[in-house]
This record gives sequence, C-alpha cells and structure tokens, in this order.
Amino acid sequence: MLLAVLKTVLPASSRKPRSKPSLMRPKGLLSMARRTYDLGSPYCAKCGERTVRKHIGGRDRDTCPSCGYTQYMIATIGIGALILRDDTVLLVERGIPPVGIWTVPSGFVEQDEDIAAAMRREVKEETALDVTTVHGIVIVRNTVRKDKNDIYVVMLCDVADEQLPQPDGYESTQARFVSTSELDSVNISVFSRWIVTHYLTHRPIPMQMVTVPEYPLEAAIFGNF
Repeated sequence: MLLAVLKTVLPASSRKPRSKPSLMRPKGLLSMARRTYDLGSPYCAKCGERTVRKHIGGRDRDTCPSCGYTQYMIATIGIGALILRDDTVLLVERGIPPVGIWTVPSGFVEQDEDIAAAMRREVKEETALDVTTVHGIVIVRNTVRKDKNDIYVVMLCDVADEQLPQPDGYESTQARFVSTSELDSVNISVFSRWIVTHYLTHRPIPMQMVTVPEYPLEAAIFGNF
C-alpha cells in the first residue's frame, strides 16, 4: 500500500477549502470562534472561568484553575473527493476565493460528521452528484504552520454513471469531467493537479475506514480499555 503523507509549502490560495456562510454558520462569528479556541482564550471553554498560562508538555497553554481543563490547539480537517470516470476526473471551478481556480470537490469536515459523510456532502453541494461508492483514503496531506495545523484527506469514490454534474452557483460556478490528459485545458490548482497525477502514476491502494468502539472519556484518560 502506498499512502502519500505530505508536508506542503503550496500557496494558501491553491490549498485551503472554504465553506460558504449560512445562517447557521455566520462567517464573522465562526472566524472569531476559531481564533479564540485555537490561538488561546482568557476564559475556559468548559466552565467559563478565567484561565492562566501554564507550561505543559513543552509549551505555554491556557489552563483553567477551577476545573483543570487545558486548552490545546485543534487541527482543522479538509476533505477532497477524487472521482474518476473512464479517462476523466471530476473538477469544479471555484465561485469563492480563489475564484476561477479548478479543483477536486472539497471542503471542511464539520464537528458532527465523519470524513466520508463530509466528502459525500461536499460532492452533493458542489456538483449535485450522489456518491455511490467510497473506496477509501488515497492521500493525506498535513500542513503545519506557526498558528495552525491542518489535515487534508483525499478519498477515492464513485458517483452514479447516469448523473451529470451541476454547479451550485455559489461555491462552484462550473462542474464537469475533464480529460486527465488535458488538465491544462482548465485553470487547475497545483495541488489538485498533483492529486490526479499522483494517483494515476502510483495507483495507491485505498486505505479503508473502520468503525471502532467508543469508550467513556474516563477510560480513555486512565487507559482502562
């Protein structure tokens, strides 16, 4: 099995998936919440008490003197769908920054969904296509910066043969299957081009997702499982 794990230096404009704002996810509040939670907050995320800085695990971290909760930086998770049909690949033209760039269908994983569910949702939102088969994970990219850590997972999947892609008009302005030998016919992002060429060159065996039992938090902390 060949599974690519990358530390990338690609420009943010060719890498970062975006989620469109909605009434349920106000853009300004979401950005504020992420900055507050990821970069440190003077108040505990669990009980609301004012936190203090303590040196834990080689780093200064916000810790609650009341409940003992320690706030750690959380990695964001992005998902991309590699969908091949004969000698073509499904691509979408972005309607949000960077506008006009073509990529594989992609987006962020929400807190209440697993990566396969997120992938199905993004494909449906951006192309109106229904994913019929999820073969597994073929690429994992990890981007580490001073103020963030993000993981991007690419899953190989199929859609119904009889369906034709339709853009949503917001996140995607065009959606179509593009010949893998004519990727230059569209303004494809550097990373999406790499995804396609890497898979076609190496044909990595998809890594399967498995369901494991959930354990109480106390058992996970003390190792009683």
